[in-house]
Amino acid sequence: MVLFMLHGQQRNKFLSSHRVLKCLKKMLPESLMRGHVKKFNKAIKNTDLSTASAEEKSQLDVQFVYILKYLIKWFRLNYKIDSNGIRVLGYIPQSKLSNSEQYHPKPAPPIANLKEFTAVVKRFKHNRDTGAQIFTALMRSLGFEARLVFSLPLQPISKDAKLQPEIDFSKLDRNKDNDLLYPYFWTEVVNPLDSSELFVIETVCFHNEEKRITRLKRYGKVDVSAQSLSNYYTDVYFPISSQFNQMSMHYVIAYSSHGLLMDVSSRYMTDVSYRWFNKLDLRTQQGRTAMLLQSLLRYFNYSIDYTSSDNFELNFLKQVAMLNYRIPTTLTALKKSPNLVTLSTLRYNESIPASTKPVKTITLDHKTELVFFKNSVVVGKSEKQWKFLGRSIKPHLIDQPVKISKSMPPRTIANRRRYNHNISQNTPELNNTKLYSFAQTCAYLKLEVTRDRNGQSKLPRNEYGNIEIFRDCMIPGGCVWLKLSGIESILSTYKSRRTESTLEFDLQYVPVIVGFTFTSKAGQAIPIRNGVLVLKEQEASVKKIWLQSKISSRKIEISRRRNSAFAAWRELLKRLQIKTRLEEAYGVQ
Repeated sequence: MVLFMLHGQQRNKFLSSHRVLKCLKKMLPESLMRGHVKKFNKAIKNTDLSTASAEEKSQLDVQFVYILKYLIKWFRLNYKIDSNGIRVLGYIPQSKLSNSEQYHPKPAPPIANLKEFTAVVKRFKHNRDTGAQIFTALMRSLGFEARLVFSLPLQPISKDAKLQPEIDFSKLDRNKDNDLLYPYFWTEVVNPLDSSELFVIETVCFHNEEKRITRLKRYGKVDVSAQSLSNYYTDVYFPISSQFNQMSMHYVIAYSSHGLLMDVSSRYMTDVSYRWFNKLDLRTQQGRTAMLLQSLLRYFNYSIDYTSSDNFELNFLKQVAMLNYRIPTTLTALKKSPNLVTLSTLRYNESIPASTKPVKTITLDHKTELVFFKNSVVVGKSEKQWKFLGRSIKPHLIDQPVKISKSMPPRTIANRRRYNHNISQNTPELNNTKLYSFAQTCAYLKLEVTRDRNGQSKLPRNEYGNIEIFRDCMIPGGCVWLKLSGIESILSTYKSRRTESTLEFDLQYVPVIVGFTFTSKAGQAIPIRNGVLVLKEQEASVKKIWLQSKISSRKIEISRRRNSAFAAWRELLKRLQIKTRLEEAYGVQ
């Protein structure tokens, strides 16, 4: 995805080059330029479109459509295809990787820079992808607002992914890209008479003249409805899967003349509503890929200003996506749908608010089901799970969970005994887990430092004598979390070696638990310790104790190493003395 989007961005910059536009303008027939284009541009300048009559607008519209059709025919007649374009029809089988040449045709001459692209424009000869790009530049050279549209040739990563078919090179040499029935590149031209309309143009791939130019609404005065959906959407460019076609469409990106990238997939595809949801489902590949695309679009457009027309168009693209979907007819297909969900296909921790309006009512397996957008699904978590994320349940909502889930058998022995006891006592409801939504939580309600009868501060701790801190926001007020190496052991040793009379101050510390591991001992949750919690006023003293202990340990370690070295030298010298005596006594060298 990243590479294809960069490729499209680079080519789009070439298309707006003054050198390319000037070269293309010179190539057009003089009869078209003087007889139609100049007259049309002059008529627009001299006509106030806001006050013009319907007849005047109709005449100008006819002239513009004539210019487009003329350019399409002229381009098809003069532009020559001498090589193959992009080809991504599936994955190469693992057993054929060593002989992958049979899946790749001879590549087209590369275009590395603007100079080489200009040379291709002058020759007017390359592959069909470059032809679609040149036609976009041709429209820009005439002063029309034209956008390059790129259907990214991606392949899903799944068990059902297609395998790329072997190439019939004899047919491909006679007719370049003969098996690619749909384009990867085409052009969108904004109607100069009405910026709320655009013409979708493809000049090379389609043999049917009716498909080469399609008129669509870009945005309108009223919202999109089911009746007006056909004015904003076309299925001409979406590849129909068959034995003769292995092409696919996943994401369609439009590149404007001023460098803006826009996701216009909903104009050419159905069932992409999930990309416009407030929250993407990152558990699925579609959700993760959609998030990647949105991140890339923000990156590419960070320095580009959106016009009012761009904002209107984005709003209407969302409306089209939220209306243009198909409801699956089987339960299996419904479970795989990224857009829709029913109450029976919800996961254990998902729920739909009672106030949500269903999209439609259908019958599946002789049962009536209400269909909802997945955008309305609320994911619940237990109180413990929210605690791991540094959040607490709002106190007044503790008895109002969004869903009560039947817990699976717990992992630890102690919890499993409690689970089985509740079942044996006919109280299985005690095993249920209350789930809460994010809206029912707040920032973690910190534990507070308490005071005893003598007014001494006491650190908070749980029934096991430690404290659980999973986020820095969970540190109680007036306390400090020290993560120094071995500090718990040092403080324990320091406190055990001194009586209350010899302690300089009332040393307090609480071990901090940051998580649990279930692998070291089967059936037990072993806490993971990391540092201690101390009172803020004792922070400096505790650090001093830790530092002194480390210095003392270091001195002991250095002394131990020195004594070990001395012992080794002593042993070596003794052996040398024994060796010398033996040589003197027996004359052995």
